[in-house]
Amino acid sequence: MNQKISVVIPVYNVERYLDRCLQSVVNQTYTNLQILLVDDGSTDGSGRLAEQWASRDARIVVLHKPNGGLSDARNYAMRYAEGEYWAFVDSDDFIRPQMMEGLLKACLQHEAQIAVCDMEYLYDDGRRDLASGGDFTVGQLRQHPELIRINNSACNKLFAASLFDEVRFPKAMWYEDLATVPMLCMRAQRMVKVNEPYYVYYQRSGSIAHSASLKIFHIYEAIQRVIDDIRAHCDNEEMKRQLIAEMQHCYIIHGLDLTTLRIKDFDRSEDRAGYLAQNMQWLRQVYPQWQNDAVYRSWGWKKKLIAQLMNHGQWKAVLGIYDRSGSN
Repeated sequence: MNQKISVVIPVYNVERYLDRCLQSVVNQTYTNLQILLVDDGSTDGSGRLAEQWASRDARIVVLHKPNGGLSDARNYAMRYAEGEYWAFVDSDDFIRPQMMEGLLKACLQHEAQIAVCDMEYLYDDGRRDLASGGDFTVGQLRQHPELIRINNSACNKLFAASLFDEVRFPKAMWYEDLATVPMLCMRAQRMVKVNEPYYVYYQRSGSIAHSASLKIFHIYEAIQRVIDDIRAHCDNEEMKRQLIAEMQHCYIIHGLDLTTLRIKDFDRSEDRAGYLAQNMQWLRQVYPQWQNDAVYRSWGWKKKLIAQLMNHGQWKAVLGIYDRSGSN
């Protein structure tokens, strides 16, 4: 194997975590790497630290730019990427030493354009959870359209660079991975799974994943972006129908369910009822037939009860159930 991998690492005010991240990348067992550090307008010492690393390792290229967010930094790095394969690592996370070698070997062995691994979630208190990258070995969307809903992180995957010929991450949108990775899966002829938790995702307190914001409703725009792309680029009508149906399940999985769970975890000083009302408004607007969805219909009685209470505007009852039970 001698293919070059471009590893894209956006950097924004992560001075505390950057050494750990870069140590894990430069120490990969596969060494033919181009490491693109994008200093996205950091106001701490992250940019200086990145330059120090570049002075010690010729594979590291530091790119400085005004702050534009994660997607903008990734897109900016693509102008400079030389690799035949691309990987994305967030600068507060880190990776296991065999990640690049293991994923590239799987791509080449199976002539796949995307290789996927499992993830490990690491929390501030030291807890660790395993997150599956998907339950498959080798797959094609033509035979398995459900693979378009695979774990949507960009970071636990290796991509053939050619998949990005017409695809970029959406700027200033939360859930940028959900808005992009399914589009890449649709363009891949084959995907392969490696059953190893190569990627360690650090869940730090105070990250946007735990914050109250109206941007949580970007989830619906992200899903719609993929559906619009399927309509524009899938030529097979039956496959188009199947892929759109799979992405509509995401309105239930990510919108109705996970967004509701995020809202219930907001600080109680927040207008949680108002957020729940807006969530249902979004769901009805983009997916009026949501109650006929197969994923919704497969739910147990308790989740269906909560959904129906929301459908009838019973926000206090919904929050009461969650607050009393602490249920997920």
